[in-house]
Amino acid sequence: MKILDETRNLTPYMVDLRNYFHAHPELGLQEFNTSKKIEEELDKIGLDHVRVGDTNVIATIDSGKKGKTLLLRADIDALPIQEANDVPYKSQNKGIMHACGHDGHTASLLGAAKILIRHKNDFTGRIILAFQAAEEIGKGARDIIDAGILDTADRCFGIHFQSSLPVGTVGIRSGADMASCDRFKITVSGKSAHITCPDQGIDALFIASLTATKLQTVVSRLVNPAEGALIGVGRIESGTSYNIIAGDAELEGTIRTFTKETREKLQKAVTEIASNTAKEYGGSSEIFIDDLCDPVNNDEESTKEVITSAEKIFGKENVITGIEKRFMADNFADYFRKAPGCYVHVGSSDGERTSHDHHNEHFDLAETCYAYAAALHVQYALDYLK
Repeated sequence: MKILDETRNLTPYMVDLRNYFHAHPELGLQEFNTSKKIEEELDKIGLDHVRVGDTNVIATIDSGKKGKTLLLRADIDALPIQEANDVPYKSQNKGIMHACGHDGHTASLLGAAKILIRHKNDFTGRIILAFQAAEEIGKGARDIIDAGILDTADRCFGIHFQSSLPVGTVGIRSGADMASCDRFKITVSGKSAHITCPDQGIDALFIASLTATKLQTVVSRLVNPAEGALIGVGRIESGTSYNIIAGDAELEGTIRTFTKETREKLQKAVTEIASNTAKEYGGSSEIFIDDLCDPVNNDEESTKEVITSAEKIFGKENVITGIEKRFMADNFADYFRKAPGCYVHVGSSDGERTSHDHHNEHFDLAETCYAYAAALHVQYALDYLK
């Protein structure tokens, strides 16, 4: 039986699991019920598992034969969004929703685990199943790395559903695929005064606004247009009254790049602009930059391997290798610090209902997409560990 046929036969199992996770979403680092449910399923499958931190779940399928080690990853956390869909599996947790497909990722990897157990005699080495917490807030992955889970890994592989692609297709890109993500917070300190006496105050709101404006010019001056990068400010908060010069201000934003060198260059630029702008007008700035995740740069050899496996599942004509790189980020990239690998985008749309953008209150997945994701996990594992 072909791998895709095997996973299609498991579709009811994966649909039930996905709908359970969808109805009971949990935010990053709070996925206690989700982790417990994953462990219950792993127990039924017959796989030993361990916790890393509070909510990461790690299981291993060991062939008993010497060989390489492959890590397969699914993220498990949800988003702070109120669901607008009227479906039987609608979120039961107010203000929390699986609006990015992580519920489907988890169900698909559990489905893949059931199939891989059946094929235990068909591969050598080990498969690590990583059910990772807190991807949406840039956590989880480094806890798994720090625990040594990837110390023996030779490859890592991950799948993300993509609502802009139809079911039965997959997007794979060698090299730069998704951007790094840094979150910055700049706190400006000035001096309050009556708004009619600007000479007696230091206008933190003005400094913050000018800083935000200057940051919009950085990429166009410091980054090769062919490479691309992004600095965006999403929040400015300042002031207490219409007639008082603000003594404090705070702005937050993000830096997105595709290379380590550009990332470091833009981090330095943000720091210098914030500091110098504040000093120019008599104030001061405190700058904090939080390194959330590396850029997803798919290893060339790993990508070729995955394309070969994907063609067996999707057909050569449905493997899209010319997808555009994107400024969204995913901390699956951090696993590349320990092992080369590839991250791919599996189509999850079968019509208008399932074509909404990710992080949208109407986001949903086509039930037929789980079989393709599970099959690709299985096929690549068998091909790589043959």
